[in-house]
Amino acid sequence: MDLTGLLGPSRPLPVQVRPMGGESTGSFVRRLGRANGLNLASFLERVGQGEASQDPEQVEKYPQYTEMKMNAAGRTYLSVLSGLEVGLLQWALPSLADDLLLPGTGPAMWQWPWEAEGGHLVPWCTSCGHRRQVGERVWLMSADGWQLCGRHLRWTDDSRSTDPEIVSVAALPACVAAHQDRLRLRSRFKAAGEELFADACQVMYRWWRYAPDTLVWVQRAWAAGLEARSARAVPLVVFPEAVKLAWLMLRFEQAGLRTPQDRGRWLVRVQHQADLWDVDFAAGKTALLQWLERHSSPAATGGKAAMAGRRWLPLAERHNRIASRTGSLEQRSCMPAA
Repeated sequence: MDLTGLLGPSRPLPVQVRPMGGESTGSFVRRLGRANGLNLASFLERVGQGEASQDPEQVEKYPQYTEMKMNAAGRTYLSVLSGLEVGLLQWALPSLADDLLLPGTGPAMWQWPWEAEGGHLVPWCTSCGHRRQVGERVWLMSADGWQLCGRHLRWTDDSRSTDPEIVSVAALPACVAAHQDRLRLRSRFKAAGEELFADACQVMYRWWRYAPDTLVWVQRAWAAGLEARSARAVPLVVFPEAVKLAWLMLRFEQAGLRTPQDRGRWLVRVQHQADLWDVDFAAGKTALLQWLERHSSPAATGGKAAMAGRRWLPLAERHNRIASRTGSLEQRSCMPAA
């Protein structure tokens, strides 16, 4: 590593920690500092020149509210202190991606805005932490507002609630199966699969708002130990239907048939599935119609061009104009937030 002209640290800290895949930068920095007996303020002093938080004690006290941002020089400083190459840090810590760095090529700068950019701060499964001999809380920078651990059947989210802090899904086999089904969607269709899942989530959240007392959703909330009408319960209780709806949306895009008659036939298919789910179709029809309207025109480019690009499936033209390729689940959907 070339440190020519670097005014910051010149060697790694004595005790090193391993970043977890998807970890927030702030979480990793706290763990690295504590392993070396440094609170956040002391750690920032060791980093070199820079712009520290106005109140590092508050930042350290509430890790679930804020994510650390830095410029390229700050990232280089962190690379030196951690003993890890910049490329490895970028791979492990999503907020260190080039497009999320603070602007400027001058001295190292770091900030702690009270709203995480491009995702949600979600606690990592503590059982996974114990398995990897990590004894303190790790916070992930997640595109979703939640994480489901298929190994330990734990659901964590960004609600910051401690009642319960970690939700067991052991009594929710439909949610566990949906998790695996979603992973298959992501694996096979990459960005297109994730964007359709994001669309399906926004549709299902609105669906829930019109029918929150749907028995299957109420039962799932109770099985998870959550209040049935709480906002926290919504992503979990509609998760199975959201994944199934994402696959139905995928089939619509694959067929490439978008006449009013084609859209009507697809809607009938969703209605049939809603009956099987024991969910009131009428409560979600408006959101489904809005999704169909935003997917009524095919992609501007041909299928072969899209296949050669970043995704394996060309999505509708209007969807592509609205949805972001990166960022949070809400940003990756063409649907308005519920």
